[in-house]
Amino acid sequence: MGNKILGIALLTGILFLSSCANQSPNIEGKQAKQEEILSTLDNASEVNLKNKKNILLDVRTPEEFAEGHVPGAINIDVKNSSFEKEIQKLDPKKNYYIYCKSGVRAKLATEKMQEKGFKNAKNFKDGMSTYQGTIAK
Repeated sequence: MGNKILGIALLTGILFLSSCANQSPNIEGKQAKQEEILSTLDNASEVNLKNKKNILLDVRTPEEFAEGHVPGAINIDVKNSSFEKEIQKLDPKKNYYIYCKSGVRAKLATEKMQEKGFKNAKNFKDGMSTYQGTIAK
């Protein structure tokens, strides 16, 4: 009798786990975010910007960008009402490496871009506030 109960419990557990494995992660019916976070912005030098598929995207304000940015970066302000219109002009097949001052706006921009179909949008966990590399003006 004890072996039967143990067998039923084991079978129930296996069925439960296999049913969970087949479900795609979602939150309130939406597909879970695919956001990928890169290490520090100091690693931006590892991004091969000579490869035209790789784009370094600074999502700070134009004023912040003018004060100094990572060489080769383009600027689209995530807080500007035209952000979504501006990213629609970009090629969603390219690789986007996104940064801001501290990482908060980069995360927001990455999420927005991924919602719009950019599969290769990644943000740096920090930003210009800790960046030690070359700065362009």
